Amino acid sequence: MKLYLIRHGQTQANVDGVFCGSSDIALTAQGETQAQHVARQLAETPLDCVIHSGMRRSQATAEFIVKGREIAVESQPLLREMGFGEWEMRHHKELEASEAEGYQQWCQDWQKAAVPQGESFTEFTGRIRQALQQIHLRPPGSCVAIVAHQGSLSLLLAMMLKLAPADMWRFPFKQGCLCEIDLSPGACVIQRFNDSGI
Repeated sequence: MKLYLIRHGQTQANVDGVFCGSSDIALTAQGETQAQHVARQLAETPLDCVIHSGMRRSQATAEFIVKGREIAVESQPLLREMGFGEWEMRHHKELEASEAEGYQQWCQDWQKAAVPQGESFTEFTGRIRQALQQIHLRPPGSCVAIVAHQGSLSLLLAMMLKLAPADMWRFPFKQGCLCEIDLSPGACVIQRFNDSGI
């Protein structure tokens, strides 16, 4: 199976450096340009399907990829970013200054500490594992583009490589770039990572 892992284009939350998981926000003008660039990179690639997380930022990126092409588009909510509950759309400096509930504890042990009204890392990991199981059910030889988020993509890739969930931080997905993966039942090979095509 050939997979193209794509982080959605830039949003204002990315510009502002705030926590953004379950907040459903649009692409910036720069984000649309990044999505168009990825679409050009994939223009000659015979994709069977484009899967997005169902969030506006990933769906809009996917729509640029399939524009003018006969490609199936699927929404898969399992691929959404981790939900940050009460910390959504807030900057870490604000959380530190306000001594937001649980923030220091989360910084010290983010794999176990709870996010108030949000999603735990354990819950997030379980959800992404389900998404990977769904991917493995696809027909052999499939060529699929997956448009999702920094956290969900990096965790998904760590799982494909049979690494520990905490190893997700090894894979900082850049916007406007491609990650190309060859995935089989016994192996995962990264052919390209953060390829801007330039």
